[in-house]
Amino acid sequence: MIENYKVTKVNLGSVKYALLIFKIPEKELDDKLTYFTREKGLISKSLYDDFLIATCVSNITPFLQHLRQKGTDIKELNIIREELIEKIVTINPKLSPSNLLINPNHVLKTRDNNTDMDCSSLIENEFWGRDVYDEGEKLVSGHGKKKLDTSKIQNVKDLSYIKIQKFWRRIGQYIILKQFEPGSELIILGDRSFSAATAFKQYVVTICIEDVEDLFQRLDKLGLPNKVGPANLITELYQMCLNSNPFLDYNIYRDTTNGEDPEPVMDPFESFQHAAENSPEEVLSDALKKKLKLFRHVKKEDLLALGDDIKDKVIGQKSAIDDLVDAIQRASVGLKDPDQPIGAFIFTGYTGVGKTYTAKILSEVLTKNKDSIVSIDCSEYSADHEYAKLIGAPSGYIGHEQGGYLTNAIKKNPFSIVLFDEVEKASDKVHQLMLQIMDEGRLTDGKGNKVPFKDTILIMTSNIGVNETKAVTKTIGFGDASKLTKGKRVKAVMDALKKKFKPEFLNRVTAMINFDPLSKENYLHIIGLELEKLKLNLKLNRTSYSKLTINFDKSLYNHIYKTGIDEKFGARPLRRAIEREISTPLAKKLLTEDLDCANTRMTVSVKKSKVYISAECITKIDDAPFYMHTGSGGEEDV
Repeated sequence: MIENYKVTKVNLGSVKYALLIFKIPEKELDDKLTYFTREKGLISKSLYDDFLIATCVSNITPFLQHLRQKGTDIKELNIIREELIEKIVTINPKLSPSNLLINPNHVLKTRDNNTDMDCSSLIENEFWGRDVYDEGEKLVSGHGKKKLDTSKIQNVKDLSYIKIQKFWRRIGQYIILKQFEPGSELIILGDRSFSAATAFKQYVVTICIEDVEDLFQRLDKLGLPNKVGPANLITELYQMCLNSNPFLDYNIYRDTTNGEDPEPVMDPFESFQHAAENSPEEVLSDALKKKLKLFRHVKKEDLLALGDDIKDKVIGQKSAIDDLVDAIQRASVGLKDPDQPIGAFIFTGYTGVGKTYTAKILSEVLTKNKDSIVSIDCSEYSADHEYAKLIGAPSGYIGHEQGGYLTNAIKKNPFSIVLFDEVEKASDKVHQLMLQIMDEGRLTDGKGNKVPFKDTILIMTSNIGVNETKAVTKTIGFGDASKLTKGKRVKAVMDALKKKFKPEFLNRVTAMINFDPLSKENYLHIIGLELEKLKLNLKLNRTSYSKLTINFDKSLYNHIYKTGIDEKFGARPLRRAIEREISTPLAKKLLTEDLDCANTRMTVSVKKSKVYISAECITKIDDAPFYMHTGSGGEEDV
């Protein structure tokens, strides 16, 4: 703690003022130095000196006010600064630049606490020699140097420059500027004309600031254009660019302009402000022309047909699908909190009844994109530290630059279905992240970026309550009376959920949807769909057998049901049963026999509990050409 630091009083020779300098404990040095991780190993001397002054000088604020009132000029400030840094390093020798190393993860460490052999010295990094406080002076004093030869340069992109860091007090961060060579103004300005200083300054800012569009987006998220005004922000940025590129001065340009037609003045924040009410992903640069689809872009006709479209593919869950679609349709007309997700649902029920499959079909039907589902197997996040994989590692840790699996996916495609499979297996920290999504509609990733979830649908699947319903079944009556009614089954599941999850978690769930056990009729319907899918696969795979005609006898349905259905596992074993009983024997027959597939029909049937596959030759008669068809009304008059 700061109150436990040792404080040394020092007097500077360059200015009459007593400064109080902290002695930083050695055990806290590495924690303090993690500040530089975000610089990615590019640390200038001036940046490091600023860090030392801000960290080690107790009364720095009144000292700076004293220097302002005194009217200290730049040269005197530089002398005072050098002396102050020398005093700080004398009191904190471990913070001497020569004693610091940058490891491969861009973390700044002292030599004593670093064991990594692949480290580089702080003073050897690319930015160390670039002192941002005397760049402008060097440029002004160097006006007599040889100017850039622009005879072979036709485009601004071809100009060479160096990157320098400038501290912008407005946001309390450093930004990277491009410092061009004298003479570059001939290419940068060229034949352009500007009606006013604002347009000129805006153009210079867009040319001289590295990643300027990202900077504008950050400013808009902070709300600065509305608070300060775009013109004031551009003026501040332009002044920083001018200090590094003094030849890009509007006063010089105005004296040499030829009075051509002016260009319109544009507000650089206009596009960001216009899209503020929309998703942040729509505030990207013009280079990203691809517009992201959002929930509000779904057509009314698609929303009205959503339930029927899902029921065509998900069998036996009419009530569950109706509950799900009702909630989505309510959200579609704006009857939800605008900052919260479209809906958050818990799917419960026996395994193999279609919980996960319903989420995948919803993604396909609602978003029209099979890849818009983000599947998270919660069994992989059972340990507390695993939650970092979803939002990204904190600054200074390995993998920080990669971001999180969940936050990256939502940034790329805001309109997604987020599936937490077997949610009860996730750790409490993952549940806390989910609670934040449901409550605030956003997550903050490891880089500090806020990722909105207002265009997502959260679906959590769970097998919680299955054992409870089985236990109740055993305690009620005999025969048919032992079968639970739906109401009792739902109550048993709800009681189990309340034991597992906290009330604040369950209270933020839009709906808890219970999936019914599948009946024999449902299983036979699913078998029919799977057999039709088998035919379709044969056509789509484009093998030499694609033209083969296959018929499945109805007797197969009951045979697959008897051999492949185990109600403990639901419909999951069906595909294995079809592969074992039909696909494998059929493949062997096709490989062993020489068949003319284009004129062969295979029939798969069951006799005496055994599968039989027969082949017969058929002659396909092509349809006659349209011009040979005879009309029903006799000859046609010409």
